Amino acid sequence: MSMPETSNPSDRKAGRWLSARRVRRVVGVTVVLTALWVLYTAERGASWQGLMAVDWKVQWVAVALGLVLLRDLGYMWRLRVLSMGTLTWPKTASSIVLWEFASALTPSVVGGSAVASFILHRNGMRWGQSLATVMSTALLDELFFVLAVPSVALWVGWSGFLPETQGWWTGSVALIFVGGYLFMACLALFLSAALFWMPRTVRSGLMWLSSLGAMRRWSVEGRQFAEDLLLASRELRSMSWRRWGQAAAATGISWMARFGTLHALLMAFMSAELAWNWTTHWHIWARQLSLWTVMMISPTPGSSGLAEFALPAFLEGVLPLEMTLAMWTALVLLWRMLTSHLYLLMGAGVLPFWLRRTERR
Repeated sequence: MSMPETSNPSDRKAGRWLSARRVRRVVGVTVVLTALWVLYTAERGASWQGLMAVDWKVQWVAVALGLVLLRDLGYMWRLRVLSMGTLTWPKTASSIVLWEFASALTPSVVGGSAVASFILHRNGMRWGQSLATVMSTALLDELFFVLAVPSVALWVGWSGFLPETQGWWTGSVALIFVGGYLFMACLALFLSAALFWMPRTVRSGLMWLSSLGAMRRWSVEGRQFAEDLLLASRELRSMSWRRWGQAAAATGISWMARFGTLHALLMAFMSAELAWNWTTHWHIWARQLSLWTVMMISPTPGSSGLAEFALPAFLEGVLPLEMTLAMWTALVLLWRMLTSHLYLLMGAGVLPFWLRRTERR
């Protein structure tokens, strides 16, 4: 028997993640980590004058902005499809903004999915439906990654995913990438079994695991998760194949736009060298896939700090033009602004109004 919707512990935990004090603290941490990276580049020789002298094309930055918008529109379309019309388009838009805001606030190793269930529930969805929606988005995201890696490997080979920089962490990247891929494949398999193939068997298995001696410390959370999975399964198994096809298409559009943002920003600095250079673009795509697995284990909010340091290391040896330190600084700042900091600004602006609007619910 599942717990009442009003007493689900995930609601209370997620609500605390969106408290004003936590938001201010995490935004402060994010700003400090980015500032430390800027100071690091300044120590290596970058300067404000050099940054201002960098030649970049505004039209390609506009393309990158358009891809950010396309990514969010894809997410909105997917959420609209998976909610089966429960959410209006304005509520869908606020849900996506706050979902990305939560992802930027939480450590990447944790993710924003728990907070996303709370957001959807507070926007008017039943608890079971909101949980089912979040789990189905997770399943579609994992499937995209599982299919994208071997597809890109056909063009660049498996070595094309790994940075060429020599250092103590080079072997760690290979281990993290392989481990991350296997983890996502297993997670996709587990979610498929729990939500579609054998939900009651998986529920019973999770109940048994939560009763073991080493797991009793988390027995309440484990049992709640098992019940939530069964509840989500009931919601999702009623969805038609047509809707699943639309959700899968929206997922593909969103992820291609997400990775395409970096390609557009690189074109802003070296459009002549990258134009029609499909081999290089395939290698950049491969490096982004491996970079994503590394960012997933980051303990910092939204991978702040790690993302800034990792991007130049992952792209080194792939680009057709040697970039100066000032160019790297401009690229990383633009990339982080469009993929993370933008959602911190938007979420901080939307959150107070959204909390007041949904307070009665």
